[in-house]
Formats: sequence, structure tokens, C-alpha cells
Amino acid sequence: MAKIVEFITINVAVKDLDAAVSRYKAMGLPAHAPMHMPEPPASITDVTFPMGKEGSVSVIAATDPKSPVARFIEKRGEGPYSICLRTDNLRELMQEWSALGMQWVLPEPYAFPPGNAAGRYVPEKLLANWVKPSSNFGAMLEVFEFVGKVSPAPM
Repeated sequence: MAKIVEFITINVAVKDLDAAVSRYKAMGLPAHAPMHMPEPPASITDVTFPMGKEGSVSVIAATDPKSPVARFIEKRGEGPYSICLRTDNLRELMQEWSALGMQWVLPEPYAFPPGNAAGRYVPEKLLANWVKPSSNFGAMLEVFEFVGKVSPAPM
């Protein structure tokens, strides 16, 4: 049975990334370097703010007007977009949760290009998939699996 290893971050969709980053920095929060993920399925820029020893808040802005984040903002406005969790085995978790009626955005895990961060971490290999909000009480879950060496994300 696959396990949830930890809470990673909550993603907050914003229209103006610079304004959001400025506000969080003014609150006294340190920021990791921006992570640019211009290709689908993400098509975003992400700036993560660690919140204590457990978890973080990430502000995300669309880099393409057709990206899922742009569509989300157009439909619902700015706000909480997804909750990110880390598992020890994404494929196994996908099977188990599918049996519970949860629907995944992709049929197989997506492998991000090397160097992409997940919250405060940069794994050697990052696998991800998303649980559709319609199958999870309106909340989208973004589930990561780290493979190989894991380094801290740059500040």
C-alpha cells in the first residue's frame, strides 16, 4: 500500500506574480528562486515560501493563457488551486485511489524535466499527477513522487 509521506505545499493561483511575491516577502517570508515550468501540463511560474518546518505556500501564475491555471482564474478567480502531497509510490497510489473513485488528470505519472522543484525540494527525478477536483469534493490534489537524490530548492 502506497503512503503519503508529507504535505509539500498549497498552490495559490494569482494573476500578478510580482505583486503576490512582493506581498509574501513583505510578510517576512523567505522565497525560493522562481521555478519556470512553461510547458504543459503546468505552463506556470512558481515561487515557493517555506512556512516553518512543515510545508509551504506557493504562488503560481500562468505563462500561457490556455494553461489550466489561467482557465482556473478565469472561471473562479484567484485563490487556492491545489494541495500538494508527496507519496512513496505514485503508480501504486494511482491504482488505490482510482479504486476509491478518484479520477486522475493523466493516465500515467508525468515526469517533469530535471531541475524542477516541488516546494522546498529539487529531486533528481520528479513524477506527478493530479486528482480531478470533481472526484475529490472540489479539491485538486497534486501528488509527487521523488526518485533519486533530493536537494534543497535554491533560495
